[in-house]
Amino acid sequence: MKALNFSIILLCCMFILSACDKDMPDNGENANPSETLGGYASPGGVMILNQGVRSECSSLTYIAPDGTVEENVYSQVNGTNFGHNAQDMYMYNGKFYIFSDNSDKYSTLGDGSLVIADAVTMKKEKAFKYEDLKFHKPEGSLEKEDTLYLSTPMSNVVVVDEKNVFISSSKAMFRLDTTTGKMYIVHDSFHFGNQGNTIESVASTRGMTVIGDYAYCGGGGFWETTRLLEFCKDKDSATRKLIDLDGDFISGICRTGEREIMLATCGRQGSTRNYLYFVDIDKWEIVQKKTIPVDISAEFFNNSGVTLAGDYLYFAAGTLNISRISIKDWKLDKNFIEINKDVPSARYLNCNVVSDPKTQYIYVAVSDEFGEDIVSKGNVLVYDCSKDTPVLVQNIENKTSYPVGIYPISCYYR
Repeated sequence: MKALNFSIILLCCMFILSACDKDMPDNGENANPSETLGGYASPGGVMILNQGVRSECSSLTYIAPDGTVEENVYSQVNGTNFGHNAQDMYMYNGKFYIFSDNSDKYSTLGDGSLVIADAVTMKKEKAFKYEDLKFHKPEGSLEKEDTLYLSTPMSNVVVVDEKNVFISSSKAMFRLDTTTGKMYIVHDSFHFGNQGNTIESVASTRGMTVIGDYAYCGGGGFWETTRLLEFCKDKDSATRKLIDLDGDFISGICRTGEREIMLATCGRQGSTRNYLYFVDIDKWEIVQKKTIPVDISAEFFNNSGVTLAGDYLYFAAGTLNISRISIKDWKLDKNFIEINKDVPSARYLNCNVVSDPKTQYIYVAVSDEFGEDIVSKGNVLVYDCSKDTPVLVQNIENKTSYPVGIYPISCYYR
């Protein structure tokens, strides 16, 4: 009996150790809080990441569950700024991971390119400076130096666990072990250009989605056909690919079910070459494909160009008009929200629109001007879209500076 028990235990251990080598992902969820946290990690709050103008550090604006707005929350708590030219952030296991370029003459004013803070208190716990985030050049590269720096501007960050923080730049996607500080370049996320003299990204990480031990994003561009990519923790290459999809670029990606994701592809601005692919990640097959008759491009923004709330997919394609389409009956509500009716002076969208799926609130950041050296009056508008007609529930004026991303905290609880 003891020998049998030992054999069972040994088999279980072998199964666990080999989990990432299986063809199908496990059924685990991204390990975020198992119980509701308070403070800045409250599921009713919203964090706004402000890139700011070139001459100032980036900042965070917080919308509390009761609608109260708090500016500069990181600097108020820590007495320092997290970084300059912010790009993205993520919450995992009660920690905020804040990603910035922080690589030029203003970098001395910020704590680092990747800052990890307690999500409840916003107290800084760890920071990686730009010069810390170096990687060994991949085999086949003709770069002169063996150890290379990330290229700026950076792009996105998602966290599978503290040893598997996936970050991206114009070169490639990388996996950072925050316990050791070691960086690994992720194969299948880049291509060699100029006969190997340059490393150029083929991974489109905007809206990158984490399910269990896996991260999902689109890929393609000049060097590769449009595709869906899957990356596993502790692995430095794609574990699975869906390739040769229609559409020239990736608009975004979002989760549409427990084991289903949707990849949105698009053509150039104004194009009607726009498609939605619904993918069962267990079977790794497309279960539905839809052609969208209007532009859904993500433009030059870092966050996903499409966002899901209820049965509707929302998008703006760089304009001040937000449209939506039902993923049930495919009815299109073009110009469902016209921003200039609520903010006549608005001229520019600052980042792609964002939804809170639990409340069906849509968040939109706009400004009067848009330039790296122009301080501009900005508005963040919050619309309740749970009914047939959108309702403006909050207009936050002049408390942000060029938001690059808006993060409803409820999205990190499942």
